[in-house]
Amino acid sequence: MHSRYIQWLLCSFVIPFLHAAQPQVTQTLSLFHRPESVAFSLDGRTLFVSNCGSDVFGPGKSFVGFVKGNGSISKLDIDADGNATVADLKFIEHLSANVGIAVLPKSTSKFPEGTLLINHGISLLVDPAGKPITDPVELHTGISFHDPLTGNLLGDIPVGAGSKVAQILGHITLLPNSIAFDRNGNLFVTDTAMGGDRLDPKTGGHPGLVRIAHDAIDNLMDDDSSAVNELFNKVTFTPIPGFPNGVGYWADRNSICVVTMGGQSPEGTAIYILPEDSFPRTTLPSPFRGDVGTADGIVFTPAGTLLTSRFAGDILVVPSDSAPYPLSVAGRFAAPADHRLTVLDDGSCLLAIPDQDRNDPRPWQQMVKLIKLPKGF
Repeated sequence: MHSRYIQWLLCSFVIPFLHAAQPQVTQTLSLFHRPESVAFSLDGRTLFVSNCGSDVFGPGKSFVGFVKGNGSISKLDIDADGNATVADLKFIEHLSANVGIAVLPKSTSKFPEGTLLINHGISLLVDPAGKPITDPVELHTGISFHDPLTGNLLGDIPVGAGSKVAQILGHITLLPNSIAFDRNGNLFVTDTAMGGDRLDPKTGGHPGLVRIAHDAIDNLMDDDSSAVNELFNKVTFTPIPGFPNGVGYWADRNSICVVTMGGQSPEGTAIYILPEDSFPRTTLPSPFRGDVGTADGIVFTPAGTLLTSRFAGDILVVPSDSAPYPLSVAGRFAAPADHRLTVLDDGSCLLAIPDQDRNDPRPWQQMVKLIKLPKGF
């Protein structure tokens, strides 16, 4: 067979096949204001984006604060092919220090499945001038529940000063960060536990993972009359050193996974795998990985590949059977944060990555990048 014909066959069939099997950036949406976290609806047809409203203050623009009332949630429609269009850029407004978001996978008596959860009122909250809000009560730290169709507030679990959760744990939650659920609908929230030095009086942090049993969610609402002593075994805490950040549920391993921003010294990040049937627990296993650099979010593909966003400005791929490597197709980020993925009808995955650039003074011009991961990735 003629060599040029063979080359033509390779170009016509082999190269396109290889290209189709690679991750591809499908959209870059530069529409958001300090996007910190994203969450897909249960059917994957809606993407919620948490615009956290943070900013930098002071002469050197080095003091980070989350401006009270400046946060919002954007709502995007996702079609069957994974293409996104903005349904409502300011779907929910006037939020304060909204960081992590998630979608309720299993109904409670008060909330249907699909309800949107939003962390709010973290210890790094400031007024519009950048002055810290120092009274823990004024932070209104908690997890709010919203109708995913209208955005209306349905309820709230306080986790700060005076809350049932604080009474049970013996301390307030300073910086509720990422949110996840296991297959039974138990709720997990990381407390990065930073910012206590801004409060009056100064408050020591307790970094770790808060677990709220599914059947206790309703009883922790601010309007519920359940006694605290009835809930002690329903709300538990696992200490985690190194500033825990992202949390996700790894379905293949029936485990909750937590990534820290500064884990096992000197490597940086630690990734912990905690079997869902091991709670309540007060100790940690050895890290699953301790060598992937300072990180933020964590997700898992159906094929068992782990992806974590790094402060270095990239997404790290951690395969189950080979060495980690950066997802080069994603390009560079300022600060990729709490990313999530959904599985599309063709078996590929749609990965949504928010990029919160605190040093960019322009509001509503920061990005969420959508990347399609091929089936089996």
